[in-house]
Amino acid sequence: MRSGLLALALVAVASPAAAQMRAAVEVRTRPDAVGDLYRYRSESKYAETNADGSAHQSNTQVFDLEVLGVESDGLKLRYTLREASLTDTSGPAMERALKALIGIPLDFQLRADGALVGLSNWEAFKVGVLKAVDAALPANDPIRLTYHQRFGQAPMYAAQDMVLGDVRLLAIMEPKGAVPVGMSEVTDDRRTPPGRALSDVKELKPGCTVRIVRAAVGRNTGIRQDFTTEATLSVRDGRVIALTQRRIEEAPGASVNEQVTIRRVSPTPAC
Repeated sequence: MRSGLLALALVAVASPAAAQMRAAVEVRTRPDAVGDLYRYRSESKYAETNADGSAHQSNTQVFDLEVLGVESDGLKLRYTLREASLTDTSGPAMERALKALIGIPLDFQLRADGALVGLSNWEAFKVGVLKAVDAALPANDPIRLTYHQRFGQAPMYAAQDMVLGDVRLLAIMEPKGAVPVGMSEVTDDRRTPPGRALSDVKELKPGCTVRIVRAAVGRNTGIRQDFTTEATLSVRDGRVIALTQRRIEEAPGASVNEQVTIRRVSPTPAC
């Protein structure tokens, strides 16, 4: 039923009349500046069941994002993990490996549309992380071997896969400039390759906060999918105040259920 309602909504927002009638809200009215520092707390829960059994993981991370440079086509940023805790059905090695990233900065570039386009200190970051992982885990530990394997991927892919997942999600949900209020069909960059999703934008408090919901649901060859992200943003600096993402995939004999929440713990602009 929900997917049918979304399909009807997409037909409605696709009409020229609907596009012309929509108002817009201006997001990120204060330009980014070198030295801007944001701190976030991310919590995630993941559960998977298939023919081989089940796996569960929950983790909490606190990380900083610092603006190092402002350019016409994007930003230079620094990511630093500050705190981390993790529980996993495979045992304590996952948490020990994650904590190896604490305090090691990664400098990178994001394009204006939120795409990762550059890494400034990847080799130094990679060496520092793997050295800490090797010190935390024995030589034959499978998690240690997995970290070496994944950090051996192409740098841009490895950075997004192992480090910048939350940063990428924040960037996708942080539009800039005039954003149409109401429902629109948009490119869904949360998935690889990108798909299509329904986006709903609502101004919660004029000049202060805006809510964005992005949803993609469907049923394909026996697989039910629900992928929904909701974020509340500061209109002034355009950054997420709170975000919740839910991803559900169900097929005969298998299921994936993941929920991510990210909350800004650094101060938000007064309004």
